[in-house]
Amino acid sequence: MKILLKSLLILCFGISCSDSSDDMVTATIEGYDLRLCACCGGLMVKPSDANGDNYQWYQKNQKFDVGESDKFPLKVKIKYHNRNTDCIASDGEIEITALEKEK
Repeated sequence: MKILLKSLLILCFGISCSDSSDDMVTATIEGYDLRLCACCGGLMVKPSDANGDNYQWYQKNQKFDVGESDKFPLKVKIKYHNRNTDCIASDGEIEITALEKEK
């Protein structure tokens, strides 16, 4: 009985801490920033909660599998936060912590 109760508690705790798409925002990845400047580069992302602002995102690894084979603009759901950087050529730089491609 104790094992069953302990397993149930662990399961409930795991579910409550899991990532949910409910707290993700829709966004559009516009494509690669191909401008030639010192602070350009990365992918241009327009989150739905950013009042039309375009942000630069540098995919540091292929964890989210966004690449040249994707057709841009690409509709996605993301979790993100703003990064404080000195060198940007857009409305800011973001770090994406979760990404789901919309079908």
